[in-house]
Amino acid sequence: MQLFKKKKYTYLYIFSLALVFFFNEFSTNNVFSKNYNVSDIKVEEIYDLNFDKSKVVDKAFDKAFKILFYRLIENKDKSKINIISLKDKKSLIENFSINNEIFIDNKYIALFDVQFNKRKILNYLNNKDLIPSSPKEIEVFLLPILIDTSSNELYYLNQNIFYENWNRKKKNYHLIKYVLPNEDIEDYNIIKKNINNIENYNFKEITKKYNLKHELILIILKSNTQIRVFSKIKFGKKGLLSNNIYNLDDIKNEEEINKIIYDIKNTYEDKWKSINKINTSLELPIRLSIKANNTKFSEKLENFLFSTDLISDFTIEMFNNNEIIYKIIFNGNPNKLLDIMYLYDFKVDSSKEVWDVK
Repeated sequence: MQLFKKKKYTYLYIFSLALVFFFNEFSTNNVFSKNYNVSDIKVEEIYDLNFDKSKVVDKAFDKAFKILFYRLIENKDKSKINIISLKDKKSLIENFSINNEIFIDNKYIALFDVQFNKRKILNYLNNKDLIPSSPKEIEVFLLPILIDTSSNELYYLNQNIFYENWNRKKKNYHLIKYVLPNEDIEDYNIIKKNINNIENYNFKEITKKYNLKHELILIILKSNTQIRVFSKIKFGKKGLLSNNIYNLDDIKNEEEINKIIYDIKNTYEDKWKSINKINTSLELPIRLSIKANNTKFSEKLENFLFSTDLISDFTIEMFNNNEIIYKIIFNGNPNKLLDIMYLYDFKVDSSKEVWDVK
C-alpha cells in the first residue's frame, strides 16, 4: 500500500511537470511579443483651423522613436536617426494611446504612450547595420573627486561643482541613474590620505557602504586651463576605464561644466551599452539545469529568461522529478550571460555542457 502511494505521488508530480512544460512551450514561443514602451510623450500644437490631429500623432511617434533609438544606440550612431523615414518608424509601432488631452489658450496638449514591437525593432536595426543594446536601466554609485593638481587641493563634495550639478538634468533616454555619496569626514580623510596615488587607489572602503553592484569613480584633475577626467567603471563584474581631456578656463563656469557632465554621462551610457549588445544574427544555444523541487526558483528563472533581451527564445527541453533543463537561445557571448545572471543573483556552474543554476 505504501509503495502504491509513493508511485501515485510520483505520477502526479510528473503530470504537474508535464502541464508546466505544456504551458511553457506555448508561452515561450511569444517571448519576443513583448514591446518597448515609451511613455508620457508630451506633444503641443496650435489649435486653429489648420489643426490636423494625424500630424500631432506623427509628431508623437517621431518623439517616441527618438527616445527609444537613443536608448538603444551608442552616441556615435545617433545621427543615423535622420535617415530613418516616418513610414519605417510607424511600421515598428505595435500600439499607442493618448492620455490627458486638453485644449487651453488655443493649444492642444496631450501625453502619448507608444509601444514598439521589440522583435521588429531589433531586426530592423540589425538590418541597418546598427547593433542595438538592451535598454536596461541601472542604478550606479558615483564618487566624483575634484583635485587641483597645481595646489594638490582636494575639493570635497560640497565644494565640488561636478557633484553639485551632476543630477540637476537628466535626459529621458539615459539609462543610468546615479546615486551620489553623502558628506562623510571619514571618506574625506581616506581620499585626502591617498591623494598622491588617487588613480591607483581602489576606494573599496568607501564604495562598500553603498552596497551597489555598479560603481563609478570619477577623478577630475584640474591643471590651469584643462581638466583630465579619469573614470574607473565597474558594471557588475565588468571593469572598464575611460580617460578624456577637456579645455576649461573657469571651473565656476556652470554652462561649460554642464556640457562636460553631459559628455561624461554619454561616455558612461556608451560603456554600458557596449556590454549589452543584441546581435540577433548570433544565436547561441545554452542549456541550464535547475532542481525540479523548487517552484519559486523555477518561476524566478523563467521571469529572468522572459525579461532578458539577449535571450530570444527558450523552452523546457527535459524534466523529471530531479531536474528541469531549459534550452535557451542567447544573442551574444556566453560570458555575457554569466555576467547578467550574476547581476540577478544566480549562481552558475558553467564547467559542464549543461550549466547548473542555483
